[in-house]
Amino acid sequence: MSTTGHSAVARPWRARSRPLAAALLLSSALLTGCATGVQGGVTDQPDPSGHYPVTVENCGREVTFDRAPGRVYLGFQSAAEVFFGLGLGERAIAQITPVDTPLPEQAADFDRVPDESPDSYVPVGKEQMFGLRPDLLLAYVNSEYGGPDQLAPGLATVDDLQAIGARVYALVCPEDTPVRTGFTYRALTDLGAIFDVEERAAEVVDSMKARIAEVQRRVAGREPVPVFYYYGGEGPIMTGTRDAFVNEVIALAGGSNVFGDTGGGRRGFLDVSQERVAATDPAVFLIGASPNDDKDLAAKTDYLYRTFPQLKASKDKRTALTYDTANTPGWRFVDVVEDLARTLHPDAFDAEPPTSAPPTSAPPTSATGER
Repeated sequence: MSTTGHSAVARPWRARSRPLAAALLLSSALLTGCATGVQGGVTDQPDPSGHYPVTVENCGREVTFDRAPGRVYLGFQSAAEVFFGLGLGERAIAQITPVDTPLPEQAADFDRVPDESPDSYVPVGKEQMFGLRPDLLLAYVNSEYGGPDQLAPGLATVDDLQAIGARVYALVCPEDTPVRTGFTYRALTDLGAIFDVEERAAEVVDSMKARIAEVQRRVAGREPVPVFYYYGGEGPIMTGTRDAFVNEVIALAGGSNVFGDTGGGRRGFLDVSQERVAATDPAVFLIGASPNDDKDLAAKTDYLYRTFPQLKASKDKRTALTYDTANTPGWRFVDVVEDLARTLHPDAFDAEPPTSAPPTSAPPTSATGER
């Protein structure tokens, strides 16, 4: 990943000498928005700040911005939370319907930005997307902009969006295997450059890294605790492998994923039989359950205890929770690392107060989703 900026060359603004040309240019700018890519032209609007143009690498593409996008369609909630967390909410025109209750400090942004999507994982179709006239699609993953992984037919592709002057940036790319927590830092850094909020982005990254480092300090030298991550299902059962985002989360918290030696599956998710689960011996169940539905958590916990009574986690009644927007790169994953570490190594957090930087957010830790 690279970002380059502060190389803008101001061009003469000729509105006074060529009013017709200026009017045509303004009309074009309204259509195409403010971002240009390697195949697009550069607008004639000068950049008074000297920050632009800025080029970032994303999913094998170089994307160039001549100024900060001002009409942003927000993808899955993890992407929206990063965007709102950087204080960019006024630039959003629409979003995919949130799946989890918004963080209190972001509630006003989520309330203000219209939900324009058929569900919490799929954006609007191509024609409706064109009607919104975005200049940037900030996606969570490529399933939101067409291609082999798309979750619905008829979505606008990168080429479709480029044709109307819009650009695409995704938190997770098709080739990103395994899915890593570091993708959060990558996205924050890139968005900081794209929107000229680099100082804020750096502060958030430093805070997240400091909180992770504090957890690492506390669990250092302790025996990793075996963990079974339960996404859902009763036969087969869906869990996370070594390529799943949750695998690294478990490791950062001082645990070991009982299926961490297994690969395969879409972004690391895999269906396994009850027999394969029964052959493991986790000390803790990490359960994915909706934070908006207590019955979901209770039902999944009850299923695990009833189905696997012989496992240590069932005998000791030890569970931890994760949830959809925290089970992906984004604003909340650090909260799950901290809470899971306290479950796995409670004595490591009893001796002294934390010394890390203030949290970037303070949501409840609850439930999950495959993305």
